Amino acid sequence: MVADVRADGHGHGAVQTALAALTGGAAWLMVRSAADAAPLRAAGIRAPILATHHDSDNARAASLGVTFRNSVDEPPLLYEPGVAMYGLGALARELGLETAMRVSARVLIVKEIERGDGVSYGYTYRAPASTRLAMVAIGYADGLDRAAGNVSSMLLAGEFRPIVGRVAMNAAVLEIGELAVAPGDEAVLFGGSGEPSANEWSVALGISEDETVTNFGRSVQRIYA
Repeated sequence: MVADVRADGHGHGAVQTALAALTGGAAWLMVRSAADAAPLRAAGIRAPILATHHDSDNARAASLGVTFRNSVDEPPLLYEPGVAMYGLGALARELGLETAMRVSARVLIVKEIERGDGVSYGYTYRAPASTRLAMVAIGYADGLDRAAGNVSSMLLAGEFRPIVGRVAMNAAVLEIGELAVAPGDEAVLFGGSGEPSANEWSVALGISEDETVTNFGRSVQRIYA
């Protein structure tokens, strides 16, 4: 088995993903280029690495022990589960695998608005009636697709609450009505059992699950369990 840890482990962290995959039985690791292999070697990983794109610096690639795809050195038989390894895609659902990534953010403030009040930049949402809002500390700079505004929802205090207005750089706004919410409460974008799935989130936005998880960059705090 070759574990695909390209794109920083599809947003999960290449080094941590590689270590988990090797512990789980993977024999090879896949990266985009020899440059992407350097952090793995620096972390002490000595497993063979397959790169999908050739580097001009062949000496560096050789020093890192990188084999290039479609070269004479590539092993003839490698099983590539792809994103199923992360609990994503049709194969993962068929096998009953749980999504590895869970994304959540904390409520910053709660406020009341009146009927007709606009929300966020450009006022793409106006309240049809008096209601309450919760600003959540995650935005497009953190990987939350701007298309989520007025389309997707988050799980907050046991209920799915819609994202209203445009997603800002570091914040999104939820309409919460009479729901009991306070600053510091956790809003879940997607996660495991009983929570919204990465697939549901992706369907709502019209993008792939892989794109969804890869979008969340290093600015989001990662916690490994």
